[in-house]
Amino acid sequence: MSYTQKTIEIVAEAPKTLGNQLGRWAVYRDFSVLRISKITGATRQSVYNWFSGREVFPAYRPIIEALIQILRANPDPEIAYQEACKKFNINP
Repeated sequence: MSYTQKTIEIVAEAPKTLGNQLGRWAVYRDFSVLRISKITGATRQSVYNWFSGREVFPAYRPIIEALIQILRANPDPEIAYQEACKKFNINP
């Protein structure tokens, strides 16, 4: 699954926030918004809003920071997803 060119451009041009950093890693690793939504418990629209530079609600910050670390460490999106599900006790 690849991101659209429009999404890639939005992520590239957005202010460098925590959510945008997540978006950059998600695009780079081809890690889907649906998976991020499942892991964080946020809606897909919220995830897209984060990618575009909107502020992340404080309750989501720790999980997003941990997810960014997982994406940094795992080039394979499937392995990253499995690790995130294990870390946050989520059924894949």
